[in-house]
Amino acid sequence: MSAPLVSFCVPTFNRCRYLDSLLGMLAQQLADFAYSYEVFVSDNASTDDTPAVLARHQSALPLRWVRHSENRGAGANWQYLMSQARGTYVMYLADDDALLGEQVARTIAKMEADPRIGIVYAPWLLHDLVNDRTHGEFYRQDRDVPVPQGDYAGLLDAVLRFSAFPEIFICRSSVLAQVMPRHNEQAFFAFVHAAEFLQRSAVLLQKEPFYVSITDYFADERRSQAGNTEAEYAWDRYRGGLEHMLGRASDGLTAPQRLAFSERIQHLIAQRISVAVRLRNANGRDPVETYYLAYRLKAMGEERLLPLPMAQLRGQAALGFLATDPELNRDVTRLICVGQFQPEVQEFLRRQARVPVRFETDDTALGDARDALVFAGNQASLRVLPERADLRVVHERELLQKFPA
Repeated sequence: MSAPLVSFCVPTFNRCRYLDSLLGMLAQQLADFAYSYEVFVSDNASTDDTPAVLARHQSALPLRWVRHSENRGAGANWQYLMSQARGTYVMYLADDDALLGEQVARTIAKMEADPRIGIVYAPWLLHDLVNDRTHGEFYRQDRDVPVPQGDYAGLLDAVLRFSAFPEIFICRSSVLAQVMPRHNEQAFFAFVHAAEFLQRSAVLLQKEPFYVSITDYFADERRSQAGNTEAEYAWDRYRGGLEHMLGRASDGLTAPQRLAFSERIQHLIAQRISVAVRLRNANGRDPVETYYLAYRLKAMGEERLLPLPMAQLRGQAALGFLATDPELNRDVTRLICVGQFQPEVQEFLRRQARVPVRFETDDTALGDARDALVFAGNQASLRVLPERADLRVVHERELLQKFPA
């Protein structure tokens, strides 16, 4: 059989329910697809019903799959798919997302018409499948941006202008083989890969999406979004990737131009830190770590981007430290809070603490508290505590001094 023009590459592992849904949607989305194609699935040694799901859809799709004897890890599975795809054009597709067949075909037509284009990046739609509602695009462009081969400054300018994350793409397999893209821990893969492709060919940053990220898939099952989790901690990798682009462009830049790019990178990273603080707070992450991350925005002069006031983040950090610090809580079996505390503070401490929490309006009811950590609020009426050298006491004013606003 002749090789297909397009390979849709789908890595999977123990997600047969999602894969079953995806393959069913692809049969509809690609029913009138203008080009020959294959759906290439790499099964990372799943232990669920993935083989049966693949067999069930074989008659409805030009489906090819490989089942590994052991789990190679997500990165190695992705690399395997990219290198073993048979199509002239290659597109990654997550097993829990979807694509827009007509828009994919239009993008392929652009690449067929211009052999200089090695890869096309585009924003992606965010769609709630449970409520059948689209929430817009992850980022937006107002026009297509063609970037000539080797124009790293042009690529960096476009990425910073649109806050573009070049993760969703259709590429030529011949250029992919030359680039050999890999992931690393120091620089965000999407920015590095885009620069690597630009070394070999022209790059097109396309306005029109051809990919759909499913935010909510099944009403009875919640799954974490890998991108959201990464956004909580990947700001330094984002910086590393953008600085990799800047490094490639630097030989053709004056010192003022380089400084201007550095300032724009700083602003984009500040925006990503703001997103990370918001997600961390919403997901109940360690408030001490969230506070120190937020403080980086203060250092950048970008405190205005914080999703919560610094005073609130400071208070959460102080209470989180009180409730979880190993040394403060060594051999502690209970936390006794003395003074007047707002209901939200009480709830926060009960949620954070690893021991039972008790609240007293004054210190006369402490009794035998030698196994307790005592937290004395600023407005607490203290009669006994000053005379109790045997107690482990933390005063609110001292604790807040550790976490300045």
